[in-house]
Formats: sequence, C-alpha cells, structure tokens
Amino acid sequence: MEFLEHASRERQLTLPKTADVVIIGGGVLGTSAAFHLADSGRKQVVLLDRGPIGSGTTPFAAGQTGYLNCDEFALKFGTYCIEFFENFAERTGHTIDFHQPGSLRVALTDTFKRDLEGRHDAARGLGHPVEFLSHDRARELVPTFHPPDDCRILFIPRDGWVEPKSVAVAYAAAARDRGVSIHTGVNAQGLDIVDERVRGVRTCEGVIQTEHVVLAAGAWSRQFGQRHGLNLRTVPVRHQAFVTAPVVGVLAEQPIVRVTEPQVYVRPENGGLLCGGYGYRPLSLDMDDFPDDFEIPALKADAVYYQQLTVAASKFFPALSDAVVVQERRGLPTIAPDGRLLVSECKELPGLIVASGCGVGGIDRSPGVGRVVADVVNGDQSWINADMLSADRFGDDYRSDRALRAQCEEIYAHHYHEIY
Repeated sequence: MEFLEHASRERQLTLPKTADVVIIGGGVLGTSAAFHLADSGRKQVVLLDRGPIGSGTTPFAAGQTGYLNCDEFALKFGTYCIEFFENFAERTGHTIDFHQPGSLRVALTDTFKRDLEGRHDAARGLGHPVEFLSHDRARELVPTFHPPDDCRILFIPRDGWVEPKSVAVAYAAAARDRGVSIHTGVNAQGLDIVDERVRGVRTCEGVIQTEHVVLAAGAWSRQFGQRHGLNLRTVPVRHQAFVTAPVVGVLAEQPIVRVTEPQVYVRPENGGLLCGGYGYRPLSLDMDDFPDDFEIPALKADAVYYQQLTVAASKFFPALSDAVVVQERRGLPTIAPDGRLLVSECKELPGLIVASGCGVGGIDRSPGVGRVVADVVNGDQSWINADMLSADRFGDDYRSDRALRAQCEEIYAHHYHEIY
C-alpha cells in the first residue's frame, strides 16, 4: 500500500525529457524489466503505464509457478524463475505473497505418462526431489481430489503459486528503490523514429528522448507495433478461471493439481478452489475492435466456457459441480505461434525491445523475462539461447492476421499437450 500511494504521488511529477530506457507497461513483465535493468546498474530508467501498476491482465492471473519441463531450454529458463521466487525478498528487498505447496501433475494416457517419466528424470538429473504418488497419498494431500484409477501422479515439491499483483507491486517498489522513475496515468502514444531507429517515446504529456524502449504493453503490444509498421507475431487470447466459496476439505496449503488431458488446473484460494483450463472455446482478439478506454475488467465472460470447464474439472473435483462461484477471472494473455516468449530487440526497428508472448504464464516467467531484457539492453552475453525468444524468428510465416490468430488459438487449445 505504501508503494502504491508513493506511485500515485509520483504520477504528478513532470515527465523527464530524456531517459536511458523507457518501459511501456506496468504489468508484471514491465516491472520485472524495470527491476532487472536497474539492478544491473542502468540509470535513468522510466516506466510508463496508462493505468495503475499491476493492472491489465496481471491481477486476474492464477499466479501459478511451474518450472519442470523435458525441454532443456524451458527447464533452464524455468529454474531461474523458480529460484528467483524462492529468494524474492533477498533479491529485491520486498516480500510477495508466495506459497510453495508443490503440484500434482496428473496423466491419464500413455503419451502423457511417458511425459511424466521425462519430467521425473529431468528433475532427478538436477538433484531436485520429485516422486510418483499413490492415489491414497494424493488424496491425503488434496482431500477434494478424486484421481481416476488408471492415472499416474507426479508430485513436484518446488511448484507453487503467488498472489499476482503482489509480484508486480514488489518489482516496481524494488525498481523505484534503485532509481527507476515510475509514471502511472501516462499513455504512451507512439515512438519517435529517426533514421529507422527509436529516438523517443511520445506520450500524452510530451516526448521522452531515448534510444531504448521496452514494449511490455500486454494485450496492446501488437497494436502498438502496428502503428510503426511492425508485425509482431503475438496476439491476445482470452483465458478464464473461477473461484468458489469455501469448500469442505480444502487445505490452505494443498498442492496445485494439473490434469493434462482435459487441461484443467485447480488450486486453493481463500478456503475455496480456483479452477481454470485450456482448450475450451479459444478466442483471439484484435484490440482495435475495442474502444480506446477499454480495460481488462470490462472483458465479457464466455458462459459456455465456464460451463464446459466446470463439467471437465468436476470429474476430478466433484465438489465443483455444486460449489458457489464467488469470482470470475478473465484476462488477455498474449500467445506466440510456437508458444514461446518474444523477448528481443526488433531487427526492423533497432532500439525497440519486445517483451510479449507470456503464454498464460506471465507471472511465472517474469523473472526470466526481466533478466533477458536487461541482457539485451546492456549488450551482455545471454545466459540462455536468446535466438529461441527472438521476435523475428518466424520469418515470413504467419504474416496475415488470420493465419496468426488461428495458430495462436491452436497453441492455446493444446497448452498442456505440447512440450516447449
């Protein structure tokens, strides 16, 4: 609260005329970038958002963390992220509402049972504790969970979840501590481009001259790029979840349950259950179809999605079938055609660094995104294969909006079925 009050006062300050780096977007990716840049020694970093810190899709996320993957790139990236969350206060000087009860990953068919074996082996290779659980043990950990007879269950102790807005606010506070100038209520209207390179950001309160702009505008990132002739291969796709009133048997620190084939996840939330899922009526959106003052809370619900999700999840959590829903969550996370992040400088427009394509995992991936952004701006050798995240990696593929949106909807529809 103290930081938010300070940020409210800071918006009254005059915008600087120059900056080393300007970040557009005060969600979890933009604030992580601000922290990592300042922590790396960058001076004169400015962060802009037309709304408050941690608005947009960030506060509606489930906030789940899950690092274990058979894919070597994803495993390395995810390991950095989970270690950051485990040491968040030591790294930033600010606390977050982080819970680490682990997760149960449940597979019903041979294909995904083999995937569990691969994840098990990957964790063991790193010396991380994981184990296959009996059905009885799984029910002890999650009393409201009814696993089917023929499923396999992998327990991943390092997984967890976090209250999402607490992360964005903590990043922003830590960035401010390190000298970042944060200005909310300021709309970034476009870029000043000279000799085909970024030279400034135009805002509702004037121009900030800079040679580095980080575009972390969430659902609006593609739209912003189009103003300058960029065809960023990332689109917002609607994602929904719901929270129930308290349910008998729910434990405050019970593990997350992820069931691969129906693509549902369930975790505790204030004595009730938070439930979400993938593949139910995927829909990508064009932000130009919304009015200029549109904000994520105004996103309309898809009642059929909620109905289908409830039916699917109730097979494993029968209590959901008649639980009282007290909150509906929905947001517009961004998806790329291969399901990976876009975090790189744009070759077509030097000076513009994109941070997008969160893949319904922006909270979870935010530490790694911030670190990559800092590496790009500083010209440092990357700790991962940065080409995997290049905004230009698709070449001439998915140039049309129709092809791009169809592919991104397909990626979303099989989020738990693909291994990245």
